[in-house]
Amino acid sequence: MIRLFLDSEWANDALRELVSLALVSEDGEHVFYAERDPLPGVPSSFVRENVYPLLDRGQAAMTDHAMTHALRVFLESLGDCEIFADAPLDFSMLHRVWSGCDRSPPAAPYRTRLAREGTLMQRLERYFEVNPIEAARRHHALVDAVAFRSAWLDEQARKSMS
Repeated sequence: MIRLFLDSEWANDALRELVSLALVSEDGEHVFYAERDPLPGVPSSFVRENVYPLLDRGQAAMTDHAMTHALRVFLESLGDCEIFADAPLDFSMLHRVWSGCDRSPPAAPYRTRLAREGTLMQRLERYFEVNPIEAARRHHALVDAVAFRSAWLDEQARKSMS
């Protein structure tokens, strides 16, 4: 089973329109990153000022249909997956992309797990404290997914030493 770490960004709290979605595997070998094209037209001021400037665009920018197809190809190629996130809304965004506009989307080849236990969230903050270049790009979905992965790995190492 492959563990993946998920993060997403959305345009505003009221509409919760997806902006970007990222997944990175525990070993760092498998990475998925996509941004919506076109971007939601009514982002919050926070998103307009802190998320949109970080976006990659280019090949990462995909229509909703293309993003659904790319996510399905990515996840189906990995087989049995467990996807970790630190916020339930990330799973909602993942499910929206997976389901796309199909009337009956294929069965998801993944399970989800909300992970906030132990000192995980403190380790996440510590990751950004010791990685100022990454901290400057915080709120980029892939940067945040990599940071979450790192914090989770640190937490697991701590547990195994106890």
